[in-house]
Amino acid sequence: MSEVSVIGLGSMGAAMARTLQAAGKTVTVWNRTQAKMQPLMDGGASGASSVADAVRASPVILTCVDNYAVTRNLLASSDVIALLPGRTLIEISTGTPKEAREAETGAHGHGADYLDGTIMAYPEYLGQPDTQIMAAGKQAVFECCKPLLGCLGGDLRYLGPHVGAVAAVTCAILIKYLGQVAGAVHGARLCESEGVGIDLFASLLNKDDRVQPVLKVIHEKTYANPGATISVWNDVVQRIQQQGHDAHINCEVPNFISGLVNRAISSGHGGEHIAALVKVLREPR
Repeated sequence: MSEVSVIGLGSMGAAMARTLQAAGKTVTVWNRTQAKMQPLMDGGASGASSVADAVRASPVILTCVDNYAVTRNLLASSDVIALLPGRTLIEISTGTPKEAREAETGAHGHGADYLDGTIMAYPEYLGQPDTQIMAAGKQAVFECCKPLLGCLGGDLRYLGPHVGAVAAVTCAILIKYLGQVAGAVHGARLCESEGVGIDLFASLLNKDDRVQPVLKVIHEKTYANPGATISVWNDVVQRIQQQGHDAHINCEVPNFISGLVNRAISSGHGGEHIAALVKVLREPR
């Protein structure tokens, strides 16, 4: 058996598998597109021919797919369900606290342990000392998986037994960032209206301010080829809105940002950097 199976080899899933391999872990991988497995197999990973084979191969299963629904569908077949008792599922996909609770209930119903997790960094930063990993679930399960998760980032945070905490905190961090972006692009427009350079605006902020990259993009007009497009951020905003709906809380802040994001997409900026929201604010009202 290998120590861990990674299901889903998009940019983050593949980076997780590579990082675990680099840390000396034995890894099995599976992806619907088989070609994505080959580079990892060339590096020493075992390739699974099916989801069932991936689950069979390891006591710990890391899933990193688009969302919880995809994970649920992948694990729904009778041959996979029969293999789940005694194994640990770690969900790294994106979703809401409600979905995390449902995933935990489903895992426990099939005799598996469950952790909900997230990685607060881009794939290229995995394995770094300051890369933040968050996880929630039963503490005993977390302690068992701690050496494995610690390979992915040095800043490993346990958020407690309530699995919804990870998605809640992730949504909170992301809406905080989006609020900063909204303020930064409006600030850029204020400066533009008076002929003040965006670079001067940026120079007056702390060098590590999270909006510095946004202002740099606006100043240099380098909106193409972002790490995350406005369309990707739209999915994030929708998830935050869904969490607000599930929790019956006021959603005026994400609703406002959603309006800007949707206008940007409608204007053809969906494939650009989040800084391109400034273009929406340049449109006549």
